Amino acid sequence: MHDEEKTMINRFREFVVQHQLFTPSDNILVAVSGGIDSMVLWRLFEEAGYPYAVVHCNFQLRGDDSDRDEALVREQACRMGIQIYVRRFDTLEYAGSSGISIEMAARELRYQWFEEIRSAKNFSYLATAHQLDDLLETFFINLVRKTGIRGLSGFREKSGKLVRPLLFAYRKEIETWAKENNIDFRQDRTNDETIFQRNFIRHQIIPQLEKLNPAFRANLASTIANLRETEDFYQTEIDRQIRKISNPDSDNPEIFISQLMKLAH
Repeated sequence: MHDEEKTMINRFREFVVQHQLFTPSDNILVAVSGGIDSMVLWRLFEEAGYPYAVVHCNFQLRGDDSDRDEALVREQACRMGIQIYVRRFDTLEYAGSSGISIEMAARELRYQWFEEIRSAKNFSYLATAHQLDDLLETFFINLVRKTGIRGLSGFREKSGKLVRPLLFAYRKEIETWAKENNIDFRQDRTNDETIFQRNFIRHQIIPQLEKLNPAFRANLASTIANLRETEDFYQTEIDRQIRKISNPDSDNPEIFISQLMKLAH
């Protein structure tokens, strides 16, 4: 085991404990697409010795590439003797019938099915491979769309039954570790295209800001952490004010308009 591998695995374990994502006795369902992030997450779960199984979606959006992604995940699970759940979706049909974008359709299908499997098979949590660069990119996506402090705070390490145990590492760290440890993965060719919003931010916006300040990524991550603390604080205060102006837990919930009108905001 390389020194770098030990460092990455130790950071992984420490992150899980620090944010109380799950316990060593919890059984985790790990979402694996076949891309570098999820394949690294898979290896970390294996090396750390946590109980887990793998789940994979084939959205049939990239022809043979989608099938090769599925084949890689299946082959590795078979080789390692790991339980795997796989499902294929007609994502284009679902998007058309639902009147939503393909990206949103894939997201809905993915998380609905993940939760079905997690619940039916009694997994404690679902783990996804979101990492720090995903968090930074989401900040800009929400900023462009118009948002409030919650949108700027981005996604959390833990949200209900969803955990993101790779949220301690940047993309470059993951790529370096994958190369040094000979981790097989599939390259999504769309990641190098700038026609998609996230990829435009990834390849055009953030690199330009790094020219202004090489520490931009770390600084933005710290800013997002500050925003989260602010969100937690103001949500606590909002909850306190709600209790003062209403009785939401009674059989006949009421809002006291006279008290509401006295609030400054």
